[in-house]
Amino acid sequence: MKNINRRYRVFQVGFFVMVGLFIVTVYMSYDYWVFKILIANNYVFTDALDELYGRHILEENRRGYFRDFDRVVISVVTQELSAINNDRHTYLYAPQEIEFVRVADRAAARRARVEALDENTVYLYVPNISRITREFVYNNREYLAQYPNLVLNLQGNYGGWLPDFHRIAGLFVPDGSVISRDDTRMPMFSREITSRGEPFFEFENIVILQNRRTASAAEGLIMALSEYVPSVVTIGQSTFGKGTGQVTIPLTGGYAVRATVLRVLGPQGQCIHGVGVAPDIEVDIEVDLVEKAMEIIRG
Repeated sequence: MKNINRRYRVFQVGFFVMVGLFIVTVYMSYDYWVFKILIANNYVFTDALDELYGRHILEENRRGYFRDFDRVVISVVTQELSAINNDRHTYLYAPQEIEFVRVADRAAARRARVEALDENTVYLYVPNISRITREFVYNNREYLAQYPNLVLNLQGNYGGWLPDFHRIAGLFVPDGSVISRDDTRMPMFSREITSRGEPFFEFENIVILQNRRTASAAEGLIMALSEYVPSVVTIGQSTFGKGTGQVTIPLTGGYAVRATVLRVLGPQGQCIHGVGVAPDIEVDIEVDLVEKAMEIIRG
């Protein structure tokens, strides 16, 4: 009997807590719901609503003023933030756009390539930073390690997933090294990312090729290797300068919202956003960087 009464009291407390949370939520959202109902259900100039919704939602995804109102608000807010801060990485994903990006990323990753340039030098091309390219590097690490010299081509590498960049860098840098730093508005989520385990590669010479389209996680990889691997030389042009990280959260209906939520700093806390990473040897864009890398290694 005591157990039944105890369970009933727990149920009562839980029920009233849930009711209280519901009331607080409704109260805190009162202004938004009034605005949503007023505009979506009662605004008389529906031609203006049609134009507004058409700017932010593809026609094939339209479900009605009320049901699409939240997505229009998200799209408007993210576009305004992007315009104010020149942040083109904060936006609303439509379902078709999400699939397009996934297909494009996979197609780019499959262009990864490894080949011998001569008996002492191996060439590795990494087109983006993703699960596919990280697995490509891991699957070829035994072959790569046979050569004393590496030419790592990151030209046009637009970056990708930060955890994959961390794992690739871990193959090169000493155990416990700070690979990068995440700087967020909430201190509890700011952190240092360190390598785990001894490095797999011990190249005598590493030449990294970069250009103005090398960005994001690829720039982080350049900074990490340049910091801890003495044999690294970078050649090309200054990189793009994207020192931020984004999170993508799925929404209903196949949509998703993407927003910039952290600054990605180098091992020493350096911020390259809007600045980029300067090469050790600046080379004109028309020059064949692979041939230039071979000259550096041979010389």
